[in-house]
Amino acid sequence: MNLLIMFPYYIVWHYSRAFSDSVRIWKNFLLFIYNFFSIKTLFLTLFSSWRRMGDTYSKGMGMSEVLSTFVLNTIMRCVGAVVRLIFIFTGIIALIIGVILGLAFFAFWILLPAILVYLIPWGIVKVSS
Repeated sequence: MNLLIMFPYYIVWHYSRAFSDSVRIWKNFLLFIYNFFSIKTLFLTLFSSWRRMGDTYSKGMGMSEVLSTFVLNTIMRCVGAVVRLIFIFTGIIALIIGVILGLAFFAFWILLPAILVYLIPWGIVKVSS
């Protein structure tokens, strides 16, 4: 088939169906990153104990045991908050990288037909010389 006949069909597909499908895939990828790092859940459970580690209060405990249990539970909550903040920060960085790479891809995608129109004659000239 003649390349000049196919080119208008390619342009229509490139800027309509392919572009909208690429946007949908990019949104799904960003949603995957958000769910993979469980950012919402980590925010909601920010000050929960790390891996449910801690001690329980029981009746008949003396003041030193109550204070010891309180200190241990506080430390476990701080450890949980630090670990969750690290995962939240990592997830947000991954989302930012995903947005930047997606925007770069779409800038390239928009310019791709013009790049092809330039490179094909340039390649023919280079091959023939």
